[in-house]
Amino acid sequence: MKRIFPVALLGALGLFSCQSDVVNPTDVNIVAEPALAFPLGSVNLTMEHLLAPDDSLIYNDNATYKVVVAQDSVFGINVNDLISIPAQSPSSSAISMGTIAVDNVTMSQSIALGAIASDAGLTSITSAHGSNAPFPSMNESNVGTYGGSGFGSFSSASFSNGTLSLELTNNWPVPVSLGVDLVNTATGSTIVSYSLSNASANGGTVTDTESLVNKTLPSSIGFKITSLTSPGSGTSFVGIDTTDNLVLDISSADLEVYTAVTQINSQDISSDTQYVDLSTGGSEELRELMLATASFDYEFTSSLATDLELNLNFPGSDKNGNEIDTTITISAGATTTGSINMNNTILDLTQDPAQNHSRLPIAVSATLLGSTSMVTVDSSDALNMTFEMANLQFGHIKGFFGTQQITIDPGAVDLAIDFLDNFDGSISFAEPSISMDVTNSIGLPIELVLDFASYKDGTAYALNGPNYVLPYPTTLGNTATGTLSFDNTNSSIVDVFTLPKDSIVYGGEVNVNHDTATFGTDNFVTNTSSISGDLLMEMPFYFTASGLAFGDTLATDMDNANALPEGATLESAKILLQTTTTLPLDANVQIKFYDASWNEVMMKDLGLMESGTPDAAGIITTANVLDSELALDATEALTLLNAKHIVAEATMDTYNAGNDPVKLRMDATLKLDLGVQFQVKYEL
Repeated sequence: MKRIFPVALLGALGLFSCQSDVVNPTDVNIVAEPALAFPLGSVNLTMEHLLAPDDSLIYNDNATYKVVVAQDSVFGINVNDLISIPAQSPSSSAISMGTIAVDNVTMSQSIALGAIASDAGLTSITSAHGSNAPFPSMNESNVGTYGGSGFGSFSSASFSNGTLSLELTNNWPVPVSLGVDLVNTATGSTIVSYSLSNASANGGTVTDTESLVNKTLPSSIGFKITSLTSPGSGTSFVGIDTTDNLVLDISSADLEVYTAVTQINSQDISSDTQYVDLSTGGSEELRELMLATASFDYEFTSSLATDLELNLNFPGSDKNGNEIDTTITISAGATTTGSINMNNTILDLTQDPAQNHSRLPIAVSATLLGSTSMVTVDSSDALNMTFEMANLQFGHIKGFFGTQQITIDPGAVDLAIDFLDNFDGSISFAEPSISMDVTNSIGLPIELVLDFASYKDGTAYALNGPNYVLPYPTTLGNTATGTLSFDNTNSSIVDVFTLPKDSIVYGGEVNVNHDTATFGTDNFVTNTSSISGDLLMEMPFYFTASGLAFGDTLATDMDNANALPEGATLESAKILLQTTTTLPLDANVQIKFYDASWNEVMMKDLGLMESGTPDAAGIITTANVLDSELALDATEALTLLNAKHIVAEATMDTYNAGNDPVKLRMDATLKLDLGVQFQVKYEL
């Protein structure tokens, strides 16, 4: 193969041609030792080649890189995680009729002197009728029974309360004392006994009052005179008229019956406040409950003899500015069902004096409606009531929701940063940060205890950040937002993000109402209240690094073996390297040579490639240019000449042996120019 001689060789021939002597060419031995130099390869990289922006790696407007990892909803709390109102079981109660009031009664019975004289066998009085004569003394017993009617307002009544008074009016001309039994004329049994003493003559009166408790008045009542005494007139003459009467008048007071066949008037039989328990089953205290939807279902079963008017009132309730108040008429002996719509109603649950929370008051008053005819009543008659809060969905709840701890579901942070695949070694970021954007519509204090750690070879590197109280609204219906921050001033975040790491995980818990002494016990939620936390990790490339390994191909598929002239002998070579960099990295550069099968045939260490000096902000502003050369012997030179591929590898540390943080800009460059100079011998 023909070769063009190198310039050095042609020059030597020219010198020889200037001689004037004639020389026999066969006697001349000319040896040339030229130097041949040519480039082997070049790497010209910008940071965009090394660190191409992706989902994790971005750069700011000032062209500095940072790693950004965002993860939405690393934790969330729904209102149902905090509080719920369980389905309510029906509650039952009853209103017993008990004793009822009946109208007071009166009765009058006149007994003529002639009738008594006849029954007692006092013939002297009978024979003296119409004349003036001495009135004999009397001392009689069991004279007789008079009357036999009943009270018009009841035919039979048994009393739990009341009195019955008997008044004697004496129209006889002499004083009288009577013993009188009120008797059941049908059976002759005594109901109540009276003692009427010393009723004066000619209109004098005397009264005795007896209790009717546990007494029964039948439909037929008689007055049995069990004793009759009088001193008479002695020797004095008095007018004797057998039509003169003893008048017995009955009157009653405060009558209440427990059983009766009677006619009754309208009357209140019950007035009470009952409480429906709306407790959640935990330590929560509900003070105000707004019902988005609810119905108060009722069933009343009556065994009462007359109709009943029932009033249901919910004290402290507010539906469209009015208290819920409903009156229901319940037919005698019937079952009545219905429902009260309580949608959009606010309930005050603090009105039970025994427990000032979680109790729904229901004021129940019952009025027994009067009858127009005789009815049978019994104190055991009752109204059985069943209540149930159904379809209960709250709109909001105010109260104290207890102290509790909710575990944050553990998760992993995806920190698969593509650009790190280009390097070996470690990177430590000087100013990493974690921020958590919180959106909260739950009105109570919640402390976040965040567990955040990275792992390398089984060793944990914990964040050790502060516990934060999440921002929360103080007005019902509002939403609070805020950002929680962890950085190198309040945590061990630099250790967490010294990369690479095997994994990064998070977890922890939230503590509800953790400090009531500071924050109080006034909590609220709506039916849509929730908390969400979105995680943002930022790692600006203000960093230190050591042992970063990077490699790139300088040349491939070379054909340098034919670069020498025919007959030339390769004696030595020099590898020439020029580096130009604005990277804030010191690098030890190695050049590796490979045969056609990519088997390494030679490796040469070209020593340190120094970075420029960063300014106070950690930025290299002036490129550093360094020329290096490395001598090769003839064997090495031949190996280089025959190599097919060349790779440059560098092991890098940041400036000052990795002790000073530096900033990495996207306009930073690294240029490697590799050449070779061969020393050859060529004999002409």
